[in-house]
Amino acid sequence: MIKTNLILSLLLLLLVCSEAWVSSIKNLKSVWVKRPHKGPECVIEIVGVDLDIKANRRLDFFTKPDLMVECTHSRWERKTQIEGNTFNPRFAWKAKIPHKKNKGFTFTVYDCNVLEKNEVVGRVFLSPDEVEQMQSEIDDGSRILSLGHGIGQMKVRISPTPEDLEQTYTNSTEDVI
Repeated sequence: MIKTNLILSLLLLLLVCSEAWVSSIKNLKSVWVKRPHKGPECVIEIVGVDLDIKANRRLDFFTKPDLMVECTHSRWERKTQIEGNTFNPRFAWKAKIPHKKNKGFTFTVYDCNVLEKNEVVGRVFLSPDEVEQMQSEIDDGSRILSLGHGIGQMKVRISPTPEDLEQTYTNSTEDVI
C-alpha cells in the first residue's frame, strides 16, 4: 500500500515536471524560431465607438455593455482594453502591426462578459485599397466606419510608421531652437 502511494506520487511529480519542461522548450523555440516581421508596418489607432442605445440595449440587462475592439490583419491580432459600462467608449489605444499591402483589416467590437462567452456587437472590414487611401491622406487619415445598419459606428485611424522623427530641441537657456 505504501509502495503504491509512493510510486503514484512519484509518477505525478514526474508528469508535472515533464509538462513544465515541455512548455519551457516551446517558449524557447518560439523565441528562436518565430522571427519578427521584417517588412513594412503601420500604426492603428482606434479612437472610439458609438453604439445606438435602442438597438443595443439587449447586451447587458441591468447595466451598459463593456466593450472591446479586436483588430485582425493577416495572421496578426491586437485587442484594445475593455471600456466598461458605456455605449460610447473612447479608447486611448494605438498599436504597431506588420502591414501586408494585399490584405485588409477586420475590426470586431465585442461586449465582454465574465460568466459567458463574449458577444459580437458588430464587424467592419477595410479593403487593402481603403487602407492605402487612408495612409495616403495628408490630414489625419481617420475614417468613421459603420458597424452595421442601426448598430453604431467606430472611428479608426491607420497611418504608416514614421521613418524619422521630426523633433524640436529645447535648451535650458533658450525656448525652442
